[in-house]
Amino acid sequence: MPVIVTGASSPSIEALANQWPGSRLLDLSDVVKRLEASASAEQHEAGLSASAERLLRWWRLYPDHVLQVSLSPALMAGCEWPLLSAWGMTASEQHDLLALFAQRGWTREVMLMTRTRHCRQCRSVHLNYIDVCPRCRHLDLVALDGLHCFTCGHVDRLDHFTHDERLVCPKCHVRLRHIGVDYDRPLESLACGKCDLWLVEGEVEVQCMDCGQLQQPGELIQQRVASLALSETGRRVVALPRKEGMPEQMVGQRVSRAELHHMLDLLVPLARRHAHRHLLMVMSSGALPSRSVASPLSASSPAASLSAMAQRLTSLLRDTDLVCEYDAGHWLFLLPHTPREHFADIARRIKSLTDLAEDDAGLDIALEMHELPSERCTGKAPYWLAKLLDDQASGQPSGKMPSEAEA
Repeated sequence: MPVIVTGASSPSIEALANQWPGSRLLDLSDVVKRLEASASAEQHEAGLSASAERLLRWWRLYPDHVLQVSLSPALMAGCEWPLLSAWGMTASEQHDLLALFAQRGWTREVMLMTRTRHCRQCRSVHLNYIDVCPRCRHLDLVALDGLHCFTCGHVDRLDHFTHDERLVCPKCHVRLRHIGVDYDRPLESLACGKCDLWLVEGEVEVQCMDCGQLQQPGELIQQRVASLALSETGRRVVALPRKEGMPEQMVGQRVSRAELHHMLDLLVPLARRHAHRHLLMVMSSGALPSRSVASPLSASSPAASLSAMAQRLTSLLRDTDLVCEYDAGHWLFLLPHTPREHFADIARRIKSLTDLAEDDAGLDIALEMHELPSERCTGKAPYWLAKLLDDQASGQPSGKMPSEAEA
């Protein structure tokens, strides 16, 4: 439910609040509609914990809201997200959850508050930076004055120049009477109380105040502390239950963009090693070269038209096939272990589906079929997929990648 702030506020209160005077107005009727749609959809993302589902539901109700962060020096993590703390999540659970959302590309940073450094062992921010002797690693360093003899250039500790209450260079034995003429005082130096090493500056080590672990500054774990909001991908995720014409459960496995990249990075090398063949279908809006399979579908927008066609294509899929809404203009279908010999049959069935929509008036839908692996599949999937989609959009030929079966 919305939290209404009418009086004094604090960072924690503002982080928990959904509305406060003069800032953001909530349409409560719209919130109720989203709540009812979310409750009736019964749609869940695969592999998510209860806490992740809960955060998705919160953003489904308030898609424009920002998940505020608050610095908390008393915590080992150094910060917390008060909303998640109110749900009973520990600081480590909060960081793991938000790391998952960031990995899937569902969130974006709104305002970077600070950057923190954490102990590599216990992840604490309670760190003590100390100077130690570079030879014996002891921390007992004492500040000492030094002298520089102009006659021979010798530099040493002040007590080494003192002899019978006079200043005498221990190397050339010249008496030093006048500063600036006979000698000078260099920068302050240090002496190790254990090994008596004289040095200009010590080496920095970091000691964790919670677990006692000693480490170098470069070994610390750095973390960005920022308030978060839904990214465009995240908005599509929370909007899925409300998409018109999209079934609650599609045949095939619905995957995110990052999950599709990960699956392709696994399947393509395995296919090369074991001589397997897979089919990748790319569905997009607008006119494409004549080799593609086009169909007019009635739709109020390109995105709605693509969703409608995706729903029809699911009747051709198996439970092991993957479906991905790659971006606003592309749907990708990955059919593992589907060699080129089956392309013609699949194309005929796709044509039969598009024939059902001949009387509809709307946006052209184009479909291209590509056999994997191919010479184009070099490097990571995000790279060669982007090149594939760019070539398809510009109408360039697919090169040596076996593609299309025309219906």
